[in-house]
Amino acid sequence: MIDVKVNLPKKLEKHLNYLEAVSKRPKEFIIQEALIRYLEDAEDIAKVFKRERKKGDKTYTTEELHNT
Repeated sequence: MIDVKVNLPKKLEKHLNYLEAVSKRPKEFIIQEALIRYLEDAEDIAKVFKRERKKGDKTYTTEELHNT
């Protein structure tokens, strides 16, 4: 296990405190769950980009998609 210290902006700290209160879960649990979900999403996105590059298809940025 790794211990990590994070400096959060006040607004994010307020959200975290609120979630801790309403969920009755410790901040560590909330942060760990958020990190797990983020990493799973990032992994899925990386797999899609890797698959698209293999096909030779052009990939687009979010900005390019919004400008079409």
